[in-house]
Amino acid sequence: MADLKWSSDGKEMFGKIMAIVPEAMRDAVKPMLFGFLEKRAAGKTITAEIVAAMVQNDLPEPQRTGIMQALGMKKPEEQSAPATETPPAPAFTPQWQGKSEMMFSQMLEEVPEALRGVFRGKLLEILRQKSKGGLVTETYVTEVVQEIVPEPFKSKILKKFSEIGEVDISVIDSIIAKHGTTQDKLTFILHEAQEAIGYLPPEALRAISNKTGIYLSTVYNVATFYKAFRLEPKGLHHVKLCGGTACHLKDREGIAQNIEHLIQNTPGNKVTLEKTLCLGCCDCAPAVVIDDEVSQGKEAKDRIKKLLS
Repeated sequence: MADLKWSSDGKEMFGKIMAIVPEAMRDAVKPMLFGFLEKRAAGKTITAEIVAAMVQNDLPEPQRTGIMQALGMKKPEEQSAPATETPPAPAFTPQWQGKSEMMFSQMLEEVPEALRGVFRGKLLEILRQKSKGGLVTETYVTEVVQEIVPEPFKSKILKKFSEIGEVDISVIDSIIAKHGTTQDKLTFILHEAQEAIGYLPPEALRAISNKTGIYLSTVYNVATFYKAFRLEPKGLHHVKLCGGTACHLKDREGIAQNIEHLIQNTPGNKVTLEKTLCLGCCDCAPAVVIDDEVSQGKEAKDRIKKLLS
């Protein structure tokens, strides 16, 4: 290990520390730890005692406490503490707001399992201070990530935050595993994601982009180019409005346009409108299919008004 002189117990203890550090961070962390040890050893052989002193005095929080607990080390104040136990401070029970609890859970997933217990307590304490014991907002959780999480975990967690929405998009992982990440499979991925979720919300499109490496602009272009893809959830009722030549010519009162305007300008998500080519019901012009039942002109307009009211 570098040009440092190691005792067997010092090398063993350092190996345990590196086993705790996430693999993606080891190459970045190791030179920093070597620098701490070199300064602390001052040319002497690095023993377990020197490694322990480096952990206790040189590492930042919450990494210091997490590694000490994983190694079974006690803080100096704990070693000299009297036998009488002092009651622990009351635990902070967060009042989560919005998606903050889900974001906090995703942040913890990036922490090695052996350190999660310690990190959870430390991170909750930071959130308590930020929120002053009140509501824990999404902004506070994001600030914690930006302030104390190192790269590449910071970017990874923030990407995951961007995928959190009102729907469960966890199914996207298995869909991508099935089809792969190449751009020629994008339409297959989008079709299956829409079938599983019901539509393609923004967080699903961002997740597909993040997990495949395909530019988000490309994913959006494909999703908006083909009429088969829906970016909004289906309403409780489905209306097909015929746009065929016969229906258009016979609709002198502009009923089809009135129906379209009525649906688009009614708040809520009661009706999904689909404009189609000829429905084969030209004798009913203008033909409208409401929940798979053909209606005609004014009758269709009256039915849709009732659905929307």
